[in-house]
Amino acid sequence: MGVGPDYILVEGKTFKAEQLTLDNHVFKNCSMDECQIYYSGGPFELIDTHITNSELVLNQPAKNIYSAIQIFKMKSPGSTIVTD
Repeated sequence: MGVGPDYILVEGKTFKAEQLTLDNHVFKNCSMDECQIYYSGGPFELIDTHITNSELVLNQPAKNIYSAIQIFKMKSPGSTIVTD
């Protein structure tokens, strides 16, 4: 009777030049090489997973979050970003 998201478990797989989605996935003991990895801001986990030569593609709202962080870092020297 959990309140959290339903995760899709991907375990022990090797991905080469594929398009993958992070949101609502748990990648465990996987490797990703030359992949496009799409992220929209949802929960995910990478457990003992190795990523090489890949591209993180930010969709909305993750794209907005990234922009906000970049603007904050540029406009607020000495300030910190805190997560809870």
